[in-house]
Amino acid sequence: MSDTSARHGNEPIPGSWPTGSGYPGAHAPNQQQYPGYYAGNSPGHYTGPYQDGYGEPNGSFGQPRTHAMTIFAMVVGIVSAVISLVPFIGFVSFALGPVAMVLGIVGIVGRLSRRGFSVTALVTGTFALLVSILYTVLFSALISFSANTQSFAFMADGTAEYKVTVSTSSTKSKTSNQRGPFTQNVDASMLFGGITATNPGSGDETVSCEIYDSAGNLLLENSASGHHATAVCRLNDVLLRTVEDVKLPGEISAKEAL
Repeated sequence: MSDTSARHGNEPIPGSWPTGSGYPGAHAPNQQQYPGYYAGNSPGHYTGPYQDGYGEPNGSFGQPRTHAMTIFAMVVGIVSAVISLVPFIGFVSFALGPVAMVLGIVGIVGRLSRRGFSVTALVTGTFALLVSILYTVLFSALISFSANTQSFAFMADGTAEYKVTVSTSSTKSKTSNQRGPFTQNVDASMLFGGITATNPGSGDETVSCEIYDSAGNLLLENSASGHHATAVCRLNDVLLRTVEDVKLPGEISAKEAL
């Protein structure tokens, strides 16, 4: 009987691979390689693209994606730090600063990607909160100090007719024409209030002003001469001179040593 599996001539049996060495099953030298299969005789050599856990090709290793919360935390921290330096609106950082701090701490503790963003949020948020607290303390002290009024005696004089302007913390400035000595007792804070004497004419006249406390002690005096001369006495100048006269312990020791 004839073999039914025989083929005429040298035709290859279906299912076998063309070979260059003459035996079935061997790879041909010019056989096309397909991605995802091992090539050559090197075990473990993978020619296909890297695939992540979701079956998506990923050509980069160890590149964490930036977490959206860390970006938001850093932006909030920077904005709060900038706003805290702006007068009168820096109080907004009282709310933004803590938010940036909390988000930064969550990012650091949770080991989210881009840890530097979380650290930046924590630092800038803390800075904004501290500046806001400092502004609040200074503003509260300013209000408290301005509300504390004292009794003063404002005095002015001139060699001819002159104008006097008196201002306090509780009333608007009042201007009047005077001739000779002028005296007015007022209640004002050390931050606001004062008296101004002005020569309205073109003559070479002299004007002066003085401020006394309730005990009659002279606190400040000033005078000016000439065309449109102006003598100004302000209570905040008295406060500045009082601060300048305060001697620190180091200064006292140095003077005693001399």
